[in-house]
Amino acid sequence: MHNNKQWTIVVVIAAVALTGWLIAGCGGGGGGPATGVSGSTVIVDNDPPEPAGGVTVTVGGQQSVSNDDGNFTVTGVPAGTWEVVVTSAFWVPVVEPPEVVVVAGQITTLGAPILMSSFGPPPPPL
Repeated sequence: MHNNKQWTIVVVIAAVALTGWLIAGCGGGGGGPATGVSGSTVIVDNDPPEPAGGVTVTVGGQQSVSNDDGNFTVTGVPAGTWEVVVTSAFWVPVVEPPEVVVVAGQITTLGAPILMSSFGPPPPPL
């Protein structure tokens, strides 16, 4: 009978240690900073240049829409190198948007604005 008590104590200690190890391995409460991409002033190539609101910005499968000041933040972007994709019903990119390197736990800020142009009138008939 003495042997069964020893095994019970060993099993309980092992279970407690395993539970602590699993909780520590899960990364805790996840209170760290978000991972994502931030940009400021998505510029419209008009005279004069002005911010473009309502532009959808997609990075790493996550989306955001620029506000009236042309600013956006796409959160939840996995770490890695991603293309920045911009789409809008009213604007088109002037040049291909950049690729960004997203680091886990950090917000990556774009170094330059994304230049956009409004749709012009349709071309004259031929």
